[in-house]
Amino acid sequence: MRTDSSFGAARVDEATSQRLSDELANKVFDSLCIMPGFIGADAEGNTTTLGRGGSDYTAALAAAMVRADKLEIWTDVSGMLTADPRLVRSARPIARISYEEAMELSHFGAKVLYAPTVQPVRQRGIPMWIKNTFAPSDFGTLVEVSPPPSAPGAGRR
Repeated sequence: MRTDSSFGAARVDEATSQRLSDELANKVFDSLCIMPGFIGADAEGNTTTLGRGGSDYTAALAAAMVRADKLEIWTDVSGMLTADPRLVRSARPIARISYEEAMELSHFGAKVLYAPTVQPVRQRGIPMWIKNTFAPSDFGTLVEVSPPPSAPGAGRR
């Protein structure tokens, strides 16, 4: 990822990163490409870091750049929840949610997802799964363009 020089809170230069990604794609065919998250480099080649949520954000940018079919974010909870489980014992996973709703929940305190992570996949219409590393068979949360309508009374107490 090409970034500015702000170590610890670097901003990604998406246009330059896309160009570099396209150049790499022309050299690597039918191969698995593994890249680290959270780090980048500025125009002079100095290592930078993206700060909080940088690994998930890197994954979303990379998914958008290669036009992936989906993005999976693996974390320590089974998706986005209806409330903070530390405060509300009855909090439960949200099966499907729109990109906009996911960004709002993240912006207003949901720690499972860094809000800027949503934008790159939203722009390309790439579905994003939030899954639990420790409970991989759990459904998790699917973040998508427009989820099906909720059942009557969903989200109400």
